[in-house]
Amino acid sequence: MTSVLFPLDPGRLARQEPDGLPLVAVPHAGGTAHAYRGWTEPARARGLRVFGVRTAMPTDPDSPERTVRARARRLAESLAELGEPCVLVGHSLGGLIAAEAVLHLERHLADAVPALLVVCATNPPHLPRPVPVAGGTEQEAVDFLRTVGGTPPQVLADPGMRELAVAMLRNDLASLRGYAWDGRRLTTPTAVYAGRTDPVAPPDSLAEWTGAAEQVTTRVFDSGHFFPHDSTAHLLDAIRLDLAGSRAAPAPGRPRPAHRP
Repeated sequence: MTSVLFPLDPGRLARQEPDGLPLVAVPHAGGTAHAYRGWTEPARARGLRVFGVRTAMPTDPDSPERTVRARARRLAESLAELGEPCVLVGHSLGGLIAAEAVLHLERHLADAVPALLVVCATNPPHLPRPVPVAGGTEQEAVDFLRTVGGTPPQVLADPGMRELAVAMLRNDLASLRGYAWDGRRLTTPTAVYAGRTDPVAPPDSLAEWTGAAEQVTTRVFDSGHFFPHDSTAHLLDAIRLDLAGSRAAPAPGRPRPAHRP
């Protein structure tokens, strides 16, 4: 299998800077790993090296490889090929794919389980999950993109770029059709981050993550759905803190107190 991981700072190897804990970043629906290019410098300063995840899927809408679980399996197998501990970070839909990948690793490839799973702006996977803009018009999809933010206004104003943005969003969200969490709880230390003003995955949902993971740390950031890119330095600092504290796990079923950077 071809790995879906690729370094977002390939020049680091050329500069003979191979050290640093891998941070693997899974993008949001409609996004690509290049959204994380702005993470490479602040991550390097914190002893982390950033890997992106390729999100291309089969063009056949009925392909079983288009599902969340299939995408998670490919990610899990690539993490196993990485051959070293890592931090796995997922944003929005990417958080769900990351959580499913860790479930797969815990069951089949325990040696490759990440040191820490970080899910950002992701609703608890065991709760009902309506698919946004499913079957809706292009205008409804555009309205959704405007509501969550993260898409430059000039993209939505240009007919060609707007059509591409809507197509990428719908293509990713299609992987949610028929999805259901299988009822198991993650045993891997899990950090759950939310944006205070996020209309899609509000902070109120954080406590519900204990239904899907045994060791949960929560944090709230003063931003919206795209806080991972609005507050990157604070988020990376939080990851370092939660990584250091992941060995001191709370009692199962009880989240650690929410922090607010």
